[in-house]
Amino acid sequence: MTILDPQTILSGQRRRGVPAGAIITIGVSSLCLAVFLIFLLLLGGGLFYIAAVLSLVTLVPMMAGVMAIDRLEPEPVHLLVTTFLWGAGASVILSLIFESLGGLVMQPWMYDTEFAEVAIAAPIVEESMKALVLLGLFWFRRHEINGITDGVVYACTVALGFAAAENIEYYIIFGYDGPGSLIFTFILRGIMSPFCHPVFTSMTGIALALAIRKRSAGVRFLYVIGGLLVAFLLHGLWNGLAFFGYLGLGIAFVIIVGVMVGILIAVRVDRLRTIARIHDCMEAYIPTGLVTEGDRAMLSTLEHRKHARDWAKANRGKTGFNAMRDYQQACTELTMLHDRANDGLVRPADFEAHRQVLMLLMRMAREAFLGPSYLSAPMVAPVPPPAQLGGLQTT
Repeated sequence: MTILDPQTILSGQRRRGVPAGAIITIGVSSLCLAVFLIFLLLLGGGLFYIAAVLSLVTLVPMMAGVMAIDRLEPEPVHLLVTTFLWGAGASVILSLIFESLGGLVMQPWMYDTEFAEVAIAAPIVEESMKALVLLGLFWFRRHEINGITDGVVYACTVALGFAAAENIEYYIIFGYDGPGSLIFTFILRGIMSPFCHPVFTSMTGIALALAIRKRSAGVRFLYVIGGLLVAFLLHGLWNGLAFFGYLGLGIAFVIIVGVMVGILIAVRVDRLRTIARIHDCMEAYIPTGLVTEGDRAMLSTLEHRKHARDWAKANRGKTGFNAMRDYQQACTELTMLHDRANDGLVRPADFEAHRQVLMLLMRMAREAFLGPSYLSAPMVAPVPPPAQLGGLQTT
C-alpha cells in the first residue's frame, strides 16, 4: 500500500492533502469561533466554563449518533471538520449580524417585533447561513454526496456545530437568572430538543442530495429552494409555537419528532438501497479476481464488515485491518461511481480513470490482508454491460 494514498483515492481527489477551499473555510470559521468564544468568556466569566461543559454534554453523543449513521460510507474527515466549524463559527457570526439588521428593518412596520424576529427572521437567517457550506459542497464536492444519508450527515454536522455554540450563549444568559433557570434551559435545549437544529437543516441536506441526481439545472434549483423553505418552516414553527406556552411547545415537539422519525426511516431505506447496489455491482467484478461471493456477503451488512476487519487484524495486524477497511470502502466507492455514471454525472474518461485506480486499491488491499500468497487476476476488467449494472451508460 506504499505507492497509494487510500484516502486520496477514496475521496476522489487528484492529489494528496486537504483542498485549498476547505483550508480557507476552516481558517475563517475557526477565527469566527474564537472571536465568539472570547466574547462569551468576557460576557459569562466563570459561568462560561459551566455553559461550555453543558454544551459538550449534548454535542458528544449527538455527534456520535451522526457518525454511526455515516458508517457505511464515511465522509472525508476534513469535510466534516469544515462543515462543523462553519456551523460553530462563521454561520453563528453571520447569523448575529444579519438577525440584528433584520430586527432593525422590521421594527418600524411590525406590530410584534420580538415574535417576528424569533419566528421569521431568525429561522430564515440561521438556516440560510448554515446552508452556505452545504451549497459549497454541492457546487465543489458534489461527488461526496451520494445519497440522502450523506446529505443528512453533512447537514447534521453543520447544525450541531451551530447548536453547540448557540447553547453556550443561552446557558450563560439564563445562568445569570440563577441555577434553576440554567438547569431548566439545559433540560429544554440539551436534553429534550438537541435534535431540532439537525432536523431543520436536514431538510436542506436532503434536498441537495436529491438535486444532485437531477440533470436539469432548473429542477436542481427548485429542489434546493424547496428544501430551504421547509427548513425555514420547521424552524419557524418551533420558535413561533414556543410563544404559546407549554401547549404550543408540545405541538412543536410532536411535529419535529415526527419529522425526525421520517428522516431516520429515509436514511434506513437509503442504506438498504446502497447495500443492494453494492451487492449487484460487485457481481460484475468477480471475473477480475478482486471480488468473490464471500466478499459480496461480507459487504452486505455493517456487522459482517466489522467481523472482516477484526479477522484481518487478528491475522495481519494493523496493516491487515487498514487494508480490509480500505477494500470495503473501495468497493462502496466503486458502486457509487457507477451510480453517478448511470445518472450522467461523470464523463466516460473520468469514470474509467477513477474506476481503474479504485480497482488497483482493491487489488493491493486484498494482497495486504490475505498475505503474499494471494495473487489477483490481471487488471483486465472491462466496463460491465448496462444489464449487469442497472443501466450504466458510458457514452
